[in-house]
Amino acid sequence: MRYSKELVIGLTTVATVIVFTWGYNFLKGKNVFKAKQDYYAFYEHVHGLEVGQPVTINGYKIGQVTEITFDVSFGGPLLVGFHISKPIDFSKDTKVIIYDMDIMGAKGLQFEPGSSEVLAVSGDTLQGDIQISLTEQVTKQFVPIKAGTEKLISVLDSTLRSITILTEKASHLIEVNHQSITSAAGNIDTLSETLNARRKDFEAILGNMKSFSKDLADSDVSQTISQVDETMNNLDLVLTDINSGKGSLGKFVKDGKLYMEMSESMSQLELLLEDLREHPKRYVHFSLFGRKETPVDTIN
Repeated sequence: MRYSKELVIGLTTVATVIVFTWGYNFLKGKNVFKAKQDYYAFYEHVHGLEVGQPVTINGYKIGQVTEITFDVSFGGPLLVGFHISKPIDFSKDTKVIIYDMDIMGAKGLQFEPGSSEVLAVSGDTLQGDIQISLTEQVTKQFVPIKAGTEKLISVLDSTLRSITILTEKASHLIEVNHQSITSAAGNIDTLSETLNARRKDFEAILGNMKSFSKDLADSDVSQTISQVDETMNNLDLVLTDINSGKGSLGKFVKDGKLYMEMSESMSQLELLLEDLREHPKRYVHFSLFGRKETPVDTIN
């Protein structure tokens, strides 16, 4: 049986359109030969999620992402559409989470089942959520470290500037006082030479001090202290006798009459000495030629 050319071309065109449509939908994650249920979720940011990425539950693939559109009617969030090709039931409060599938940062969707008894049906919009990626976690941990490192670098830079300024000032001070420093160093050298030259004298002094220390250690210090203590006791007894009026010194100190008598005697002695100074001839006579003696007047 022969077919006309037009029939063959028509059948070929229809087959091509069918294959093209199937291939296009397959690349978008849709399989026209399988029953599917379409769902949606809104996200403020999809973090690189692309059409065709898998939808999983507990690591098991149950569908694919079919579309990502910017929905202005809902205030501008991104609407992600996906279909479920596996016969699976889940509650309406199930979360659809964008997560990292590998360390390269490829994104996918995973289900986090809810607790509601109301089951989701095809066309429902589920709650979208985003799992913090490993990169974001590292970045959040690195931010405080980065801030601390910058602060440390700033402190180190300030410290280095201060050290540089201090070094410059020290260099300037040394340069200005170079002659004085040189002179002081020379004096130190001279002193060192003098001390070295007098080393034997210092050794002799140290030897004498050592000998003196040894003699002091060998001496009977306790006996000396006992003698001093005995002397102090005797002196205390003497002072006690004086205060009590015993003995000549005690009577002199305590007896007022004796003091008055001695005071009167001293006054008379002073008058006698004064008269002797004014009238020495009354008391001393020199006669070289046998001069007669003149009678001495008595003191009134």
